[in-house]
Amino acid sequence: MLKLTPQADLGVFYDADSARYGADSAKDYTQTVTRDAFTAFYAECPSIGFESDGAPIGGILFDGEQAHIAVLPRYHGLWALLLKPALQWLFSLKNEILVAVENDNHRCLRFMERHGWQRVGARGDDIIYRITPQGGLRKTEYTSPRRPGVPAARTTGPSFFGASPCLQPQ
Repeated sequence: MLKLTPQADLGVFYDADSARYGADSAKDYTQTVTRDAFTAFYAECPSIGFESDGAPIGGILFDGEQAHIAVLPRYHGLWALLLKPALQWLFSLKNEILVAVENDNHRCLRFMERHGWQRVGARGDDIIYRITPQGGLRKTEYTSPRRPGVPAARTTGPSFFGASPCLQPQ
């Protein structure tokens, strides 16, 4: 059974994120960004987790500007039933969000195109999309009113080794 959890398991998120790189670059990534550094850095960011049969399988982190989605490889394509409520949660934080997709992640690129979300640029090997509640060309809306008490998102630093980029108290 798939379900959302109120917070992503950051250790599993790290494992899922690391798995997207090839063996050599994954080693470089995990030597540069350790699991402990990753979890400490993102601990204050809003997130939502994905579970399958009670086990964490990934989730979404929101750093105030970009959404970061990671799912363990064996669950790719299976977590789709969580997409609509996950996006409703995400859009309750901010109505316009950027998503960076690696230019060799063909499955995700097709997904973004199928939803009609706007490609707004590139950065290195990433293609940047702007996603909105309307879902681009899709007829399904992902709207969710801003939750009372949820502050507007803003960033305090642009990179992993800068200040934590998460929501800050107003």
